[in-house]
Amino acid sequence: MIEIAKILKPHGLKGEVKLEMFNKDVSFWHEVKNVYIDGVLYTIVSLRFYKGFLYLTFSEVNSIDEAERLRNKTLKVDEEVLRKDGEYLIQDLINADVYDDKGDYRGRIESVERYGSADIINLVRTGASFSFPYLKNIIISVDTQNKRVVVNEKKLDEVII
Repeated sequence: MIEIAKILKPHGLKGEVKLEMFNKDVSFWHEVKNVYIDGVLYTIVSLRFYKGFLYLTFSEVNSIDEAERLRNKTLKVDEEVLRKDGEYLIQDLINADVYDDKGDYRGRIESVERYGSADIINLVRTGASFSFPYLKNIIISVDTQNKRVVVNEKKLDEVII
């Protein structure tokens, strides 16, 4: 299960809730039909976006009192809901070996830090740590099955710290 949002507070009298989204891609939400809150399945009846927040109505929540009980709870979905062909999650990158396009080993991904403009990939190699931004012109391919990432050597050398 993957956390995708947090309920901030009830909105209105009929059980609608205001959420903070953990995913920047709002189109993803149109595909989500069900979520889990504390292990209980909830069905999304309606959704709308307003000023960077998501507002949801669940078929199981029909009053402000019921919505209040969900305050500060996180929404989760099965991992398969998030995956599309050719896409991967940040967690798929953790512990992946990184090679450049010439086949040289560059390190193992230790962590990924989330920032607004670009995520930062942290590599470890023989005790030393290196970082570089996750940019499309640096990453050539990601093989999640074999935990292998291939990067453009020249582009990586320009930005790695």
